[in-house]
Amino acid sequence: MTDIRRSIVVSSSLERVWRAIVDSTEFGTWFGAEFDGPFDAGVTTTGRIVPTTIDAAVAAAQEPHRGTPLTAEVVAIEPMRRFAFRWHPVPDSDVLTLVEFSLAEEGDGVRVTITEDGFDALPAEQRDAAREGNDGGWDAQTRLLAGYLASRP
Repeated sequence: MTDIRRSIVVSSSLERVWRAIVDSTEFGTWFGAEFDGPFDAGVTTTGRIVPTTIDAAVAAAQEPHRGTPLTAEVVAIEPMRRFAFRWHPVPDSDVLTLVEFSLAEEGDGVRVTITEDGFDALPAEQRDAAREGNDGGWDAQTRLLAGYLASRP
């Protein structure tokens, strides 16, 4: 069973959406992070939280976390179709969850489906809070991605 699933259709070309997701600089701009290098399959990319410039309310919520380290262990880059990475849903935890972005053309746009799985591996006392926090986080991230693509066609 998938822990978290979000889906949105954005009015952009498949190529444009793909670049916004797999280019670590573009990803960081809308997501609210700064990465130290590119995303490459089989490579761990490090970075830190830097509030997004796409939405002031989300940026304000991210501000207390500014500088918090992030790592993305890139699992798959399947051009124009799938980008997947593992990350720590809870700071200072050894548990990794799997985040996947799947793309499919739909009408005049692209359906972006984001899933995150693996919360069951967290200790019971952290599991529900981590799942709920990331569930709300992915709601915000789908809006940020759409806003980013609308402002940078």
